[in-house]
Amino acid sequence: MGTALVLASAGSAQARAELFSRDTFSGLVDLRLAAADGEASWIDGRVGKARFGDGRQGVRLGEAALVWNPRFSDTVSAVIVGESQDGQRHLVDLGEGYLAYRSQPGSALRLSARAGVFYPPISLEHDGLDWSVADTITPSAINTWVAEETKVVGVEATIRRTLAGQTFSLTAGGFQHGDTAGTELTFRGWALHDLKSPVFGRFPLPPLSARMAQRQAPSTTPLAEIDGRIGYYGRVEWRPSSVLAIDLFRYENEGDRTSVDANREWSWETRFWNLGMRLDLDAVAVKAQVMTGETLMGYSNANGVWADMGFEAAYVSANKALGPGSATLRYDHFSTTDRTNKATDNNAEHGWSGLAAYRWDIRPDSQIVFEAQHIDSFRRDRARLGLTPRQGQTVLQTAFRRQF
Repeated sequence: MGTALVLASAGSAQARAELFSRDTFSGLVDLRLAAADGEASWIDGRVGKARFGDGRQGVRLGEAALVWNPRFSDTVSAVIVGESQDGQRHLVDLGEGYLAYRSQPGSALRLSARAGVFYPPISLEHDGLDWSVADTITPSAINTWVAEETKVVGVEATIRRTLAGQTFSLTAGGFQHGDTAGTELTFRGWALHDLKSPVFGRFPLPPLSARMAQRQAPSTTPLAEIDGRIGYYGRVEWRPSSVLAIDLFRYENEGDRTSVDANREWSWETRFWNLGMRLDLDAVAVKAQVMTGETLMGYSNANGVWADMGFEAAYVSANKALGPGSATLRYDHFSTTDRTNKATDNNAEHGWSGLAAYRWDIRPDSQIVFEAQHIDSFRRDRARLGLTPRQGQTVLQTAFRRQF
């Protein structure tokens, strides 16, 4: 509340409030047609890496979202996102909700800030309405995980300065309710899908090993606060020209890995680096991200910490205007390294994915997106579930999107 009052006080006397006009509301409906082979989806409590798979395909609701963007002054506004996604616990949930401040344009030093529930500034792909992916249907493995487990309740501030045609920015954030980050990544592994973490919901976990089933709940709450600690992140960005941007991001949730709640959900000690690059040329737009980090949970024993895993992923994508829309190609590589208790609970994996998509812009507020994606991964723990450790899967999707 104190932060909200500070931000609200920044509004000038000549503020022009606009709370409930038509311009403050927007929305998105995404209807989905999907066909997929391979293993059952993780959303059904299995180990499949896609949103669709054996038993989950056909016509589905991809997403429906309503965004309220009231403006309290020239500098203070808010964002409230209500969304519905097929396969979630609640029919409607909160996507994001935060108060935002942005200084008046024109000054050499610009300040922006926000406080509430939001995603940290990591993804280069989620640039559409309600933090959605505009050019494809499915984000990269990195940003799939960002959408799953890094949403926070926090405060963030950014300063920007332009010097000699180059723009520099520095972002710092403090947060809570990020304690379970790493749970899904450890027990299921990387995934590639477009579902986003609900504020009030849960995600299922695959069947756990006998050792872990006694300790860990069969599901995970993405926005859980267990240990009472404050995490932090920082980001620096350099834009040497109008076509190139490079950023470096650091995340530390400061989790106490021995804290557990009444539902047997644990606080994880998770940290990572993310390096991003965007190059916007006349002929093609290129995006790339590289992430490396580690996540730990539980007490130490003779074999090490209960869960101790390193993780790495990278992708590069290229988007080109083509006809009445744009085409995108992307390659992903991902892996995890299990550093403890591998004899009974081996969560190591490695894999890759290739994606091709075409977005047909029927009109400014309507698109049809065609996407083909193939995922190939090796995860030894699949053998425990009676599956072949190496699995390949192809997912074909068509999204019918309408903004309003």
